[in-house]
Amino acid sequence: MPPLPSHAFAVSPDNTAFQDHHLAQRTQDNGANLPVNPNSAYAFGSYLGTGIYRVPDQNATIVSIPLSFDLQKNNDSRTWLRLPLSFGFFDYLAKEITEGELPSSVGTMTLTPGIEHHWRASTNTRIEAYLDLGFGTNFETDNNVAIFASGLSSLYDVSVLGQESVWVSRLRFVGYSEQIGRLTDQFAVLQSGVDLGLSTRWQWWNRQVQPRLFAVGYWYFNELNFSDDKGQDNLVSGSYELGVTFAFSRPLGEKLLDIDRIGLSYRTGDGLNIWRLVLSFPI
Repeated sequence: MPPLPSHAFAVSPDNTAFQDHHLAQRTQDNGANLPVNPNSAYAFGSYLGTGIYRVPDQNATIVSIPLSFDLQKNNDSRTWLRLPLSFGFFDYLAKEITEGELPSSVGTMTLTPGIEHHWRASTNTRIEAYLDLGFGTNFETDNNVAIFASGLSSLYDVSVLGQESVWVSRLRFVGYSEQIGRLTDQFAVLQSGVDLGLSTRWQWWNRQVQPRLFAVGYWYFNELNFSDDKGQDNLVSGSYELGVTFAFSRPLGEKLLDIDRIGLSYRTGDGLNIWRLVLSFPI
């Protein structure tokens, strides 16, 4: 669910691009730069997505694994246990990944269990909500943080040119605390977009395949500072994304991988240029 940097491309199981995030500064409304605790890199990693996060004096490569288990499911609603798990590796960069080198040790770990519930509010409207509460730990410094996140989404089914389409709006919040009763850092994002089905369909591996187009906008309530591979910073308050996916009538990999789409998108805004490989619903 989730959201990104310059010149990025890779596969992530949680449907995000391979990201190069610079979290060394956060900008206030008045434009002043505030130092950010390095714990922000791994505390937010499960929600910003798999990628390379830059913090003072270090790079942290975060790998996120979105585990989940159904608790209840019927035609009108579904409830499941979320177990987002992520691991961080300090100073392990994209070049080493492409060369097949493995990290020598695990630097951080986060586990943020929570409950997600989807239900049908009306014939054309579905609502989704989740609440997570977990922890993160930095094995190098022995620091621990409490992490909490929540989100609310609406999905409205519409017909465009006679084809099934969906308009999606999502509001997400993530925060963490190093001390009881005190919020250390946070970020929130609003995203809204449309996923449009096309009339063309064909059979492939005993599955019906439908091409679909999507467009989505992202607006951050507090600016995030991203950097590209040349180290230049971009203060991001909003971005836009366009893409195409191929939707399968039956997931690839069945229960093991559960890939119901494959696609590619391009995201831009405030100096960002990102290519994203899509492996699930893109908005």
